[in-house]
Amino acid sequence: MRSTEVLVAGALLLASGAEAFAPSLSLTGGRAHAALAPAASSASAGRGLLGLSMQEVEKYSKEDIKRLQQNKDLSYLFEGNADWRAQKTSKDPGYFKDMSGGQTPKYLWIGCSDARVAANEIVGCEPGELFVHRNVANLVVNNDNSLQSVFQYAVEYLQVQHIIVCGHYECGGVGASLDRVDLASPLEEWVCNIRDVYRLHKEELDAIKSPEQRKRRLVELNAREQAVNVYKAAVVQRRRVYTHMKTGLAQPKVHAVVFDPKTGNLKRINTFEGDEQIDELHEVYDLYDAQTAAEFWENEEEYPKRENTPRKLFNRMPTGLSAAKQSVSLPSSDDE
Repeated sequence: MRSTEVLVAGALLLASGAEAFAPSLSLTGGRAHAALAPAASSASAGRGLLGLSMQEVEKYSKEDIKRLQQNKDLSYLFEGNADWRAQKTSKDPGYFKDMSGGQTPKYLWIGCSDARVAANEIVGCEPGELFVHRNVANLVVNNDNSLQSVFQYAVEYLQVQHIIVCGHYECGGVGASLDRVDLASPLEEWVCNIRDVYRLHKEELDAIKSPEQRKRRLVELNAREQAVNVYKAAVVQRRRVYTHMKTGLAQPKVHAVVFDPKTGNLKRINTFEGDEQIDELHEVYDLYDAQTAAEFWENEEEYPKRENTPRKLFNRMPTGLSAAKQSVSLPSSDDE
């Protein structure tokens, strides 16, 4: 285990030079690691590496000093890694050998970049159980190449069974969208997507008198709308059509959830099965025809990747192609 006392003593030493060594010992009850002694003799007097005088150092608590040291370098993280490795191998000597064998996650998690919303921890999953993508305010944007690449890898190659969009209360991105001030590019363009969610639900949100409750509701609606956007992704649609044809169960399933940092509770917002809003999307967004897909994929033992998608599987040709070009481009069943 890491010693908080050693960290505090070291931070004091670096902060104020050699003369800080004795006060650091008094703060730690007279205990300090022997490795600190050589550093004490070589440290410069006056203001130390953190730019603090002795008088300034004395104003700081142990936790303050630890945070200062953490900000200075990555030693805290590397020590944490060593502790984590030791903890895992003490319980399971083969833990990392097993981890190196690959990943087979059942879940794709799309969450916020907020440091309080660590996907694996809040659902109690080990490394390898969740495939994770995070961005500001857990947005699903159709021209975000990073997210679309995650979709493709998770859905086509990992073949995840569930896609989870997780929002969280106290979300800074959602709060910023309500301020209606120019946040400067590119953050302003990004947050504008949340304002679009407000526009879609303006009547409901305007009726909420409490600003805090309105923000909480927008967090929930944003998670829901981003989950709806998942359904629009071509790679997701294709996999759902294929799995429904093969098993009668469309996968990946899509879920909207919200995490509450104040309680640690994860709240289910929507699973969308039999949802009227999703039913309304089909006429506009569906790209694949289920009946035609059954004809092409009936004898496929493995899921065919998108680069091999025959043009006839699509519900309609891309805008701009004439009827003549369409008739030429569409392959017959004999050609396949």
